[in-house]
Amino acid sequence: MKNGNQLAVGQASRLSLIKRRRHLPHYQLAAGYYFITFATHGRLLLQSSHKDCVFNAICFLDSKKYELYTAVVLNDHVHMVVNPIETLPKIMHSIKSFTAHEINKMLKRNGKVWQNESYDGIIRNEDEFLEKLNYIANNPIKENLARHYEDYKWLYIKGWRTGDL
Repeated sequence: MKNGNQLAVGQASRLSLIKRRRHLPHYQLAAGYYFITFATHGRLLLQSSHKDCVFNAICFLDSKKYELYTAVVLNDHVHMVVNPIETLPKIMHSIKSFTAHEINKMLKRNGKVWQNESYDGIIRNEDEFLEKLNYIANNPIKENLARHYEDYKWLYIKGWRTGDL
């Protein structure tokens, strides 16, 4: 909804007006499951050590900022399904800020690691929830990163793998 040069944006159950047009609307319900995708800046390719960092950070925040159902760290993007405890902006800031700092240290550089925006969508029903889990499980196979989802190191699906969090 445009209002002059302002865009109405929902943030954590309240609407606010901001002047920057680049931000996508992010609406968060009081309870619910979310499918979240975020990508590297300039499609920076994540090396194994970078993927370890991102995957470990996502797993570390389970039960602190969200209940984690599934996550996959791919070469240049990440998918997650969570039930938030914190607001989505706080969740994304925690993950992106920490991992960007760590990845930049590994690369001995400064600069952006992640795109400013992320995609988040509410999962409306059980069929959509299962579809997102299946999509995430098959993503490494589709990207030719593994032959079977069990073989991919940076994939977590609650209840599907031994050594669950």
